[in-house]
Amino acid sequence: MASTVDSATLKVQIKEDITLNGTKRGAQLMHEFTSITQVDERVLTVPTHEVGILLLSSSAGPGTYESGSFKYARLTNLDDKNYLTVAVVSGSAGSKCVQKLLPKTSMILTSPEMSGSSAGVAFGSFSNFTSVKATANSASVDMSLFVATT
Repeated sequence: MASTVDSATLKVQIKEDITLNGTKRGAQLMHEFTSITQVDERVLTVPTHEVGILLLSSSAGPGTYESGSFKYARLTNLDDKNYLTVAVVSGSAGSKCVQKLLPKTSMILTSPEMSGSSAGVAFGSFSNFTSVKATANSASVDMSLFVATT
């Protein structure tokens, strides 16, 4: 079956804007991700135990994206009070990056490649993450998820 989906360009804009002691500061950055053919956007509820948010694999499936097609993901904590613990995990390298996602904040992933090491261990190489997992700290938290692939 031939696809009828035309690829498009995803434009992501980051803007900082502050006036500090009477001086305007900040920057506006635009990045374009070309050849996007699929986007998934949803709001999900994250409980107080760890759950999978998205998976990467050699082939796509329900909630699973192809590693070689992954271009962009944004995770946003929609809660007013509670934070999320977000873990980006690489199954093959055993690496794990954990970040505290405060209320009303976002994190962005623009590459599937990651690395991690124990204290004092030198950097080896990058490997693709295989999953992103999240846990709410004290009560369930709504999260917005946007994923773009080619």
